[in-house]
Formats: sequence, C-alpha cells, structure tokens
Amino acid sequence: MFMPERFHTSLVQSGAIPPGSHVLVAVSGGADSVALLMLLHHVAARLELHLEAAHLDHALRASSGEDARFVMQLCAGLGIPLALERRDVAEITRQRKANLEEVAREERRDFLVSTAQARACTLIALGHHADDQAETFLMRLLRGSGVSGLAGMRMVNLPFVRPLLPFRRAELLLYLEQSQAAWREDASNRNTAFTRNRIRHDLLPLLETFNPNIGCQLAGLCDQLQQDNAFWSSLVTAELARCGRWRGEAFTLDCQELLALAPALAGRMVRAALQQVRGDLRGLTAGHVADVLKLVSAGPPQGALDLPGAWVARRYDRLLFCKEKPEDAVPFELLLDGPGTYRLPDGRVLKLVLIGQALGESAGAVEFSAASVPFPLQLRSWRPGDRLRPSGMTGTKKLQDLFVDLKLNREDRQAALLLLKGDETLWVVGLRRAAGRRPKTGELVLRIVVEA
Repeated sequence: MFMPERFHTSLVQSGAIPPGSHVLVAVSGGADSVALLMLLHHVAARLELHLEAAHLDHALRASSGEDARFVMQLCAGLGIPLALERRDVAEITRQRKANLEEVAREERRDFLVSTAQARACTLIALGHHADDQAETFLMRLLRGSGVSGLAGMRMVNLPFVRPLLPFRRAELLLYLEQSQAAWREDASNRNTAFTRNRIRHDLLPLLETFNPNIGCQLAGLCDQLQQDNAFWSSLVTAELARCGRWRGEAFTLDCQELLALAPALAGRMVRAALQQVRGDLRGLTAGHVADVLKLVSAGPPQGALDLPGAWVARRYDRLLFCKEKPEDAVPFELLLDGPGTYRLPDGRVLKLVLIGQALGESAGAVEFSAASVPFPLQLRSWRPGDRLRPSGMTGTKKLQDLFVDLKLNREDRQAALLLLKGDETLWVVGLRRAAGRRPKTGELVLRIVVEA
C-alpha cells in the first residue's frame, strides 16, 4: 500500500488525530519530522485538518540557522504557517547547572506547548517512530525503569500525538526518497556522547546480530505493556480512592492496606502516589519504588526516604508522600496572663474563659479549678525531658513515652504544645490533661478550648 494511504488508515484506526483537528507539527528539519509534515499535509484535506508547524533553534550547532531556513522553505512550499524561535540551550544549561539533553527536552516542550496555545492548536504532533520506541525501551531499561516506564511512548499523550509510531525509520526514508524530498542531517545524532545515540549506533546494531527484527519486537513489546498498563491503571485508580488521603500537602496511604495488595499492584500504587505529589515520574526508577515498599514492610515505624523530587516517610500505620520534606516546627512560647483568645502557630486559637460551672471536657477542651491555676500560665512547645502526671498514675510519665503510646508522628510531636503552671504540665494540648486540679461544685472554672 502507498505510504500516505497506510498513514491515513493508521490515523483513522487509531483515532490519534480526529477529523477537524487543529494540529501543531514539530519540525526539526530531520527526516522523521519532514516525513511527518508531508504525510499530514497529504491527508489534511480528507481529514479536514488545520496544520501549523513549529521549529525551535537550540543554537547548539553553527548550522542550526541553516536548519531553520530549510524548515521555513519547506513550510512555505506546502503553504503551512510556521512558528520559529531561537533559544540558547547551552547557556540555559550552564545557568541551571543541569544536563544538556534534559534542558533541551524541557525547552522544546515549553516552546511547543506555548506555541500550540498561542495558535489555538489542540494537538502537537511529534515525529517519533517505531525505531525511536525501541531505543526508548532500551534506554529506560538501562536506567532501571519499572514496567510502566518500559511501556515507552504512547501514541496519544495529550496534547502530544505520535502518529508515526507504527512505522519504521526505513519506511519513512523510502517514502522521502520516492517523493524526492530533501531533509537536514543533524550531525549531533552521530555523537555517541549522548546515551540515545550510543543505543542507536552501538547497542541496537549489536542486538540485531542476535535478532535482525529486534527493533520491531521491542516496539511490539511496548504496545503490549501499554495495554497491560491501561488495565492496571483502572485498578490503581480505584485503590487510590479507597485508601489514599490528602493530609495538608501530603498524600497518604494506609500501610497495612498497601501490604495486603498484590506486589504488582502495591508498586503501582506507590508510583501513583508519587505522581500525585510530583506531577510526573521523571527520574524515578523501579529501585526507588522498591525502597518505598521496603520502608513499609521492614523499615522503622518513623523512617523516611529522600527521593528525586519527593520525600516519603512512614509514620506508624501511614505512608506520607510530599514534594519535599516538611520544615521543622519553630519553637513556640507564649505567656498567658489572663482570660482571652490566643493565636497558635498552626493557625488554631486557644480560648481561656472563666465560667461558673463545668461544661465537660473533650479532646479539645479542658477545665480546671480557677483557684488552683492562677495566672500567669505558660504555653510552649514540647521539649525532650518534659513529663506529665496522667490520671490514674501515682507518678509522672515522660511525654516521649506518651507520644509513642499514642503513635504520634514525628512532625506532630515537634508541633505539640504544652500548657504549664510553673514547671508542671497541665495539658498536652488536644491530647492529654494532667491528673488533679479538677473543679468542684460551686468553684469558679477556668475552661480552655483549642479551636481550628
């Protein structure tokens, strides 16, 4: 079948680019992107597509200006509007002290997304093909990606679409040659200092000596993994809704429920939770996920992990996922010189009132005989060595031990506040009151309430 017809059939069957779409085509000037632009131009009338093109000059080569001029001429010949921009990626990399490949990728994505928005294009077409998919699989395999990462690039990952994924590089080159079309060769594609180029020029040819069809088989494996991922995704979504909760800026999972899941599902739950707080999974490997699961199954009750772009902590029966480690609580101290309302560091308020009779206590309210706790009182952060005389005990108990009994996590311990009269702890705010000093009938009552 003639290549444009095969391309048209593939688009219709996949639904990657629905009829009537406004599509921004990323055109570098290389063979892949030129073939993509020409094929889309060939089917545009039949599918009622509105096409525009975009080219980013990364300013990494002396010949990059010639690439831009080539793309301008190509688009002018096809009657396709072109957005052209130049960014000094090398300088940006130096300023960020980052990886050149990563910065180039980020700048290209930013350029394409912003251009698509400005041009009212809902889809951005990229020229990745089956050979690129095979290279991506190998690159992620070598970096330690899990099963989800090994699924490779999806044909549709809005706003991006990759309509050439079903086709081999050799097919695209043959189409260009038969069409007598020109394209630009990027010399940097032969630079084996870049990981992808080493895979393309060294590893894949070596693998082809074992299996000449390895490229197609790896691309096919990616398709299978994507189908598997779609199945797992529905399970993960349901489980995440069942046992995942937001607690402030932290996303939390129940440790026991996580351990009760099949290992394959538990690992995907961890990845999904990390994506909740990070927004993506770049830089995370299967090893990172395994470390999180080990923290749940065999780690200390209050262990923590620093991962790329995330902080994960076990707090007894909860697993916390944060974008970054929470800041330690700042020590707090306040003199309470009489009844009134006092602002606490976490935004809550403490109200002290004198009343004629007791109303009853709760987790957030305590009552004392006013005569037994004359002002001033002190409110301050917990300190190591602080003790409390709990009801029913003859002696005192270290607050550290009380916190362990209550399974209070490390962050809540740091934020714990004590109400004191002199050196005596009267109340661990919101948690425990001390024995004694209770109001008797007819006595004036000091009622203390903590409110959100």
